[in-house]
Amino acid sequence: MTDLRPAVTARPALAGRSPGQRWRWPALGAVSLLLTWAGLSWALGADTFPGVGATLDFLGRELRRGAIWGHVGITLWRVVAAFVLALAVGIPLGLLLGRVPAAAAFAAPWLAVGLTVPRILILLAAYLILGLNERAIILSIALILLPTVAVQVREGVRSLDPKLAQMARSFRLSPAATLRSVTLPQLTPTLLGTARVTLSLAWKMVVFGEVFGRTSGVGYMIAFYFQQFEMRGILAYGLVMTAVLSALDGAIAMASARAAAWQGTPPRPTGEG
Repeated sequence: MTDLRPAVTARPALAGRSPGQRWRWPALGAVSLLLTWAGLSWALGADTFPGVGATLDFLGRELRRGAIWGHVGITLWRVVAAFVLALAVGIPLGLLLGRVPAAAAFAAPWLAVGLTVPRILILLAAYLILGLNERAIILSIALILLPTVAVQVREGVRSLDPKLAQMARSFRLSPAATLRSVTLPQLTPTLLGTARVTLSLAWKMVVFGEVFGRTSGVGYMIAFYFQQFEMRGILAYGLVMTAVLSALDGAIAMASARAAAWQGTPPRPTGEG
C-alpha cells in the first residue's frame, strides 16, 4: 500500500543543537521559579509563605509517615480515569464534527453550553445527583473535559490538507486505510496537544472536586491543611502532584515534538481552553 505521508524532515530550529543547548532555557526557567518562590517567602514572611527548604522538610516528614503516596495515588487514578474517558468519547466526536457539517451544526449549542457553563456547577450537580462517590467525580470531570477535546479535534480535522484526501481517493483507499495513513498522521500533533490541555485541566478539576466532596486525595489533604492553617502542607501536597503531572506532560510534549517534526513546523502551543 502506498504511504501518502510526507517525508520526515528535521526542523531547522532543532537541527544541530546539542542537548545542553536544548535544556538551557528550561533549566533557567526552573531556576526562575525557585527564585520567585524564595522571593515570595522573603517578602511575605516564612510563617505566611514557607520557603523551599521548609516545604521540602515538611514533605520529607510526610513521606516518612507513608501518608502521602496513598493520597497522590487516588488523585492520579481519578485524573487518569476522567482523562481517558474524555478522550475516548471526545476524539471520535471531534472527528465526526469535523467531517459532517450537519452534526457540527447540531452540536454547536451543546458545545457552547459545555464550554461556558461554570465548571463547579457540573461538579456540584453530579455530587447532588449521584452522591459523594467516585462515579460522580470521574463522570463530572470527564463531562467538563469533553467539549474542549471535541472542539480541538474538530478544528484539527478542519485544518487537514484536502489534497492528501483527494490523493487517497485517487488511490481508492478504503475509509479505514485513509484514516490510518492520511488522517491520523496529520492529526497526531493536534491529538497530543489536546491531550496536554486535557491532562492539565483534569488535574486541576480533580483536586477541586476532592476539596468539596471526597475524603481522600491531594485535594482533600490540601483542604485539611487549610483548616489547620498549615501552609507547608498545602505547598507540599501541591508540589508532589505538580511534579507527577509535569512528568506526564513532559512525556506527551516530547511525543508531540516528534510527531510534529514531519510537518516541518513546531507543535502548537497549548493552554487551557
